[in-house]
Amino acid sequence: MRKYLETEKHLITLQYQSEQKFLTELRSGNYTVENPLVVENPYLINPLAAVICFNTNEETTVEITVKGKAVEGDLTHTFAAAKEHVLPIYGLYDNYENTVVLTLGNGQTSQVKIKVEELDVNRALYCRTTPEYFGKDLMLISTTTPLIDSAKTAGFDYAGDLRWVITNKQSWDIKKLENGRLMVTSYRTVQKPYYTAGLMEMDFCGKIYKEYRLPGGFHHDAIELENGHILSASDNDFDESVEDYVVEIDQKTGKVLKSWDLLKILPREKGNAGDWNHHDWFHNNAVWYDKATNSITMSGRHKDAIINFNYDTGKLNWILGDPEGWGEEWQKYFFKNVTKGEFDWQYEQHAARILPNGDVFVFDNGTYRAKNEANRVPPEENFSRGVIYRIDPDKMEIEQVWQYGKERGAEFYSPYISNVDYYDKGHYMIHSGGIATYRGKHTDGLGAMLLNKYKDEHIHLTLESITVEVQDDEVKYELKVQGGNYYRARKISPYDEKTNLVLGKGEFLGGFGVTPEFMKIKFKDAEVGLPEKHNLNLVLEEDRLALRATFREGSEVILELKGQNESKFYSISTVVHDVTAACVSFEVQNDNDFQFYVNREGLSGDYDIYLNIDNLKYDTKYSVKF
Repeated sequence: MRKYLETEKHLITLQYQSEQKFLTELRSGNYTVENPLVVENPYLINPLAAVICFNTNEETTVEITVKGKAVEGDLTHTFAAAKEHVLPIYGLYDNYENTVVLTLGNGQTSQVKIKVEELDVNRALYCRTTPEYFGKDLMLISTTTPLIDSAKTAGFDYAGDLRWVITNKQSWDIKKLENGRLMVTSYRTVQKPYYTAGLMEMDFCGKIYKEYRLPGGFHHDAIELENGHILSASDNDFDESVEDYVVEIDQKTGKVLKSWDLLKILPREKGNAGDWNHHDWFHNNAVWYDKATNSITMSGRHKDAIINFNYDTGKLNWILGDPEGWGEEWQKYFFKNVTKGEFDWQYEQHAARILPNGDVFVFDNGTYRAKNEANRVPPEENFSRGVIYRIDPDKMEIEQVWQYGKERGAEFYSPYISNVDYYDKGHYMIHSGGIATYRGKHTDGLGAMLLNKYKDEHIHLTLESITVEVQDDEVKYELKVQGGNYYRARKISPYDEKTNLVLGKGEFLGGFGVTPEFMKIKFKDAEVGLPEKHNLNLVLEEDRLALRATFREGSEVILELKGQNESKFYSISTVVHDVTAACVSFEVQNDNDFQFYVNREGLSGDYDIYLNIDNLKYDTKYSVKF
């Protein structure tokens, strides 16, 4: 008896169904400003958002005010004139009865009460700032430890109150696009440990407008260019290497327009950082485009190096970092320190960027603070910081001109993740997101990996993040959150002049390409069912077939899709690669857990699913219809 896999709906589809349901109710009922339709968590992944829906006889603007617990927490926005009003409401509190005031263009007002139950989300241990300084923005911190249920991607207001949350496993960076929406990662993966299917365009309600699917997936960082294209960290050949590839994406189509492969720019074995490994030899965690020099800047954690190369030619311009271990032939790319005072190189850094004046701003994690193992600084004596270097590429000279964090010592030490942000000259944000202590002592261990290592001893493991804003060398803001590590922080206003809920189904753009086939082979029938030890899990998604299973390392595994007229064969790699820096832990995984995807592109018809393992053919008893 065969079982056909049912298609698992994508979040875009589920959100569209939710939207259609409340629109149908709105349009079939008599909802007015005095008696509106209120839909909580309308797009399924943000319980601190709602939509308020009603009709008016005449076109009118509507001003909404989400009342804060104090007047400084009020969020106000005016929506354009319309007769049908579907108003996105952001910034609700949980465990609280919220009040939203509606004011029509003619002055008529009404109030809506929205009670939200208490959520299992980490709270601010403290938030030190003033409403006069921080205003109506939210500080968004993206989780890097979603294995902890309470460590969700969240946003906090000036008082440290939770006002925004995403309940699916949302990580990596969050940036605001020119159209006012958020650029976030897809929630689906393409390869372990954390390479996601691509990028998504999402609003503050959590509604997804676009998913940009990339053949090599997405990780760590992406930016929007002036021309609207997206520059994104990606991967090329997972079997050969990871985190050494960058692509430029057309924001209208999702098509990859241009790519850069660091294996063609840098040596793989030179200048290795403490956490270097052959497979993840560069570990890029930042992409930045500088218009003034037409160049791309990237941050190689596993080289202790920030690199810059020409956008058009890919020619290397310079390398910023400790030159030890690079060999004589590469020294010409390094800067000579001419600082008259305190200077430190950065180690295993994150989030490098070029400032408007050409300076380099980066989060210096400081992991080990040495190329040579014998010279490593222990975590209890180490520090992390935001640092600005002034570089002269003509003279190849460097000066350290500003830093924040060294003076705080180990309490601010984050051996992984984290970021900096630039607001204006002298006005910066420094986010130390990966602070960890085990049995009361700071550690070089990465929180996302320690969760697996100490899975039975979490009581002894403390994970936290500290986010600081400094203006003219004065700390104006500090947020501390315990209970998880947080990949990056980003200060963003929930309402602005571009806020607009656009109805309709989100788009799937780009694609994964046709999955390469393996040569046709005949195997001996196992004549027994697939052993349970393989833990086979098959999921048919809207655009691909996902397989997850456990295999012995080095096993020959071939997935066979047997159709009526032909069979298609796909080789599943069972090579176990070293992972020395899992920046995000989406799920508990063992070395022998593997995942593989067959894209729907180029497939049509009914297929029975077989697994050929070490020359034995097993019938999974599952079938699929493409």
